[in-house]
Amino acid sequence: MRVSLLGTFIFFVLYSQFYCSILVSLAQFLKPEGFFYQLRIMKYVLRIVLTISLVLNLSCKEKENVTPTCEIITPLDGDTIMQGDLVNISVAAHDTDGTIVWVELYIDGDEIGRAEESTYEYEWITDEAEVGVHIISAVTADDEGQGIADNIGVLLDVAGGFNPDLTYGKVTDYDGNNYATIEIGEQTWMAENLKVTHYADGSSIPQVADGSEWEGMESSVKAYSWYDNLAGNGDIYGGLYTWAAAVNGASGSDEDPGGIQGVCPDGWHMPGDAEWKKLEIFLGMSQDQSDKQDWRGTNEGGQIKERGFSHWEAPNLGGDNSSGFTAISGGFRSSKGGFYSLGIEATFWTTDEEVETDKAWYRILNFQKENVYRHYNDKSQGLSVRCVKNAI
Repeated sequence: MRVSLLGTFIFFVLYSQFYCSILVSLAQFLKPEGFFYQLRIMKYVLRIVLTISLVLNLSCKEKENVTPTCEIITPLDGDTIMQGDLVNISVAAHDTDGTIVWVELYIDGDEIGRAEESTYEYEWITDEAEVGVHIISAVTADDEGQGIADNIGVLLDVAGGFNPDLTYGKVTDYDGNNYATIEIGEQTWMAENLKVTHYADGSSIPQVADGSEWEGMESSVKAYSWYDNLAGNGDIYGGLYTWAAAVNGASGSDEDPGGIQGVCPDGWHMPGDAEWKKLEIFLGMSQDQSDKQDWRGTNEGGQIKERGFSHWEAPNLGGDNSSGFTAISGGFRSSKGGFYSLGIEATFWTTDEEVETDKAWYRILNFQKENVYRHYNDKSQGLSVRCVKNAI
């Protein structure tokens, strides 16, 4: 118990003197008339005793323990850390009415250190840590067993871009944009999304920014836009082309290799559905799986997604870019004119049409999946384009 004896004693003396003075005054005021006089005196004495007892009880009552504080000073909640960095984790604890006994530190629920003091410093070596979100927790306790915790989340990232272990080539479009290229099996693919605004003959591709105008387009209209109509997004993620623009008004083709140059540079062509299947099968997908619709395969999507979170939301499941394809999430533009799924999905046209419809086949990669989606959708959607090099 935390009791101030000196304070209690002073309080008792002051109250005793106060009530004794009242008794003296009463004795002088009241005449000594037997029982009633004594009864009155006893009542006042009883009041003094009860009051003093109450004062002692209140002064001796145990004070409530104040909960200590604990804070992770560095890193900050929501920080992005690059894999390989040496991260200083700093914790500060404080107790206003006692002493901090210990501080414990955890990463993803595993204890990594403990200190019997109010501050704690720890150097986290992230070389072998898994890429993704990690929870850092600090727990502290005071000398009366009162504890509290602080938790933060950090994102451990890796450098995106091309696979440094592979060799890339280069191709240039009509506008002078350069693209990295990568050999995957017997195919050579662009390793970046197309962002050209002219066909190889110099004719321009109409840019449509207005959502209402985009929504009103027929499936045969050639058009492109940048995501959210921002040219900066075009520089990074490439253009979003209607199917008609992607194939330059040609009829669909299911040949392998495809025979439609479309929006691609000279010597290159739009990939058909069969060429996408060839890529997927080379990366491990079975023929039976490649022929299915919706999500198919195992980790083929992860093999063609860029690593890290520069252009993908976490967790970018399976994204290791082991193929060198370096797919980034450019989102899409719906047939209604809205923009969706930047950082969430990568979408790519093929040259194949769905018979007797206004739809064409395409592929999707998703930040939460490592396989590949295959289906058909409205030709008036705006999707990304990757080109394949013509066979020699």
